[in-house]
Amino acid sequence: MTPAERTDDQPPRESLGHLLFRFIWPFRYFRDVTRGSLLERQMNYRHNRAMRVFLPGFVLKWVALTALWFAIGGLFDQFADWVIPAACCFMTGSWTFIVALLLLTSWTWLERFPELYDQPARVHRMQDREH
Repeated sequence: MTPAERTDDQPPRESLGHLLFRFIWPFRYFRDVTRGSLLERQMNYRHNRAMRVFLPGFVLKWVALTALWFAIGGLFDQFADWVIPAACCFMTGSWTFIVALLLLTSWTWLERFPELYDQPARVHRMQDREH
């Protein structure tokens, strides 16, 4: 269907590669909390905390990719005796495991620290300690 034939009520079709990218790559759903004014950083952190509920699903996807790469590497090594492709699969599996750990750490951080940029609360806590 060409863009001229598409009506307003039909969304544009995405390619399979783009859908796969959206399915396994979680980082595009989160915002940078290191840039902008204090208010912008607070809003970005709150957005990231709201989006944290999707991180366990992404962790499971990356753990499944890790298991898949290690299984393929094991098959290459054990049955075909292809050492180089097996090593490539094991290396790729290690990288996917690192991404899974990064996502798990991010989820843990966002669960543990509800207001990273809550300056007034920090000031009140410091004042309470002084008294």
